[in-house]
Amino acid sequence: MDHSAKVGRVALVLLVILLLGGGAEAQDFLDPNQLHIPDIKIEPAKGTPVPPNLQVSFFIISLSLIPYMVVSCTSFIRTTIMLSYLKSALGSTQALSNQLMMGITLFITFFIMWPVGERIRVTAVVPYAAGTISQDEFVVKLARPVREFMLAQVRDADLALFMRLGQIHPKGKMGSTSWYEDIPFRAIMPSYIMSEVKTGFFIGFLIYLPFLVVDMVVASVLMSMGMFMISPTTISLPFKLMMFCSLDGWHILIQGLVKSFNKPLWYNNPLGP
Repeated sequence: MDHSAKVGRVALVLLVILLLGGGAEAQDFLDPNQLHIPDIKIEPAKGTPVPPNLQVSFFIISLSLIPYMVVSCTSFIRTTIMLSYLKSALGSTQALSNQLMMGITLFITFFIMWPVGERIRVTAVVPYAAGTISQDEFVVKLARPVREFMLAQVRDADLALFMRLGQIHPKGKMGSTSWYEDIPFRAIMPSYIMSEVKTGFFIGFLIYLPFLVVDMVVASVLMSMGMFMISPTTISLPFKLMMFCSLDGWHILIQGLVKSFNKPLWYNNPLGP
């Protein structure tokens, strides 16, 4: 046994003695009485027929649905589809790991949805904190910026599909402001998801085309040289990376992605009226 192994075993024995051998500091460190948890209380609403335990259960269930709402009601869908197709087209599965892809997607989504969050803060959060609007008005104003952002992206054909399936007949003239305001959220959300998936697939098709040309050229050259034992993707990867970097591909993709979103009237000035 070498010297480093002996030192490691001695250190392990000393650690076990400190944790179990009765040192005062070790006992204080492991004493559960020394662990202080913040006092968080969820007070149920009074004067309602729903029991308090069911109210707390509904509140916890609604918290678990927040991540799905964030993914389904923001630009996350289009962004993650675009980056997934880019990763597949490049053929670089190790350089662009899933953690890196999700990190890029989240921060691009945060950048795109920032004006929507500012609009929510100005129109809903600040007045509600100041006590100038009621809780019902706060809920309506909280959802309005997200609703307007989603309606700006929805295709009319997708919206008409879910309205027809749900037997929804909004009031007012079709295409007018009152007509859009009367559409329930249960029809807007699936329409938005379907529209975003279609747009993401179309962007993925456009991303695939130049990389597919490079793969076809490399495969033709290898076949003409009789090099059948070498995978064309192995040879084409450096050329695709060189083409993508020389054309400043990240700049082009991110710029095109941000500009591909239709923006509500208040998007460039979320602090305005």
